[in-house]
Amino acid sequence: MAVSRSVMWGELKGMRKVETVEQMPAEYRETLLKIVYALVSTEFASVEQHQEWINKGPTAEDRFAQAQICADEAHQGFIDSRLLRTFGPEGEAYADRLLAARMGEHPLHAFNVPFTSWADLCGFCFLMDHVAWYHLRAFEDSSFAPFAREMTTMVHEERFHASFGARRIKDLVTNPRYQDLAKAGPAEAQATVDKWYPHALDTFGAAKSKFSDLGVMYGIRRWGNEELRQMWKADLDKQITAIGLVVPDAGAGRLIH
Repeated sequence: MAVSRSVMWGELKGMRKVETVEQMPAEYRETLLKIVYALVSTEFASVEQHQEWINKGPTAEDRFAQAQICADEAHQGFIDSRLLRTFGPEGEAYADRLLAARMGEHPLHAFNVPFTSWADLCGFCFLMDHVAWYHLRAFEDSSFAPFAREMTTMVHEERFHASFGARRIKDLVTNPRYQDLAKAGPAEAQATVDKWYPHALDTFGAAKSKFSDLGVMYGIRRWGNEELRQMWKADLDKQITAIGLVVPDAGAGRLIH
């Protein structure tokens, strides 16, 4: 996707994109800092969840994919943690905190939940990496120019992670050879979809959110929390049904509404 030089939507539409913290109005700065902090937290936390499974995949392709996912997430985390540090002492403190955080300490609940099996990992990639893909799509051509440039590669990385999960969940339902290799089948596929579905819905954030609204108003992101959640749900509900699984109750197990 080509990156424009001007802001494409929101109240700043038509102005030149923001390049540095020094150019930001105070409210823009506060909003962007919270967004970058949330992004960095998911990237490093995802590496922690995946890393112990790199050499446990049932096929060589699975093991390669997990190594690539960890490398992608770590790379994204370091890029965005460097952005955090440009915000001065507050950003430095956030970056240091996230680099030191371990399971149980991450800001978003879903990233404190360990994988319990290979099938569980596949369910996370299927549902949660599709969440990440929708979040990153919302930053394409962002009014914050560094985000806009990052998304030209990051969106495609997350699509690879999500597509891997979707393919392997389908294999667990329909491919006897893969079921035998993974020691799992349709029941395990349904169980992991049931587990990660409410986490995925929660990870979009509260439906009524000041910073979600400000992010759209300032052109930092194209869609707000609830709009993104409904886009994800319409897409993933179709995918889950097409695979032959049951779509979980969207209200069950939720912590954020």
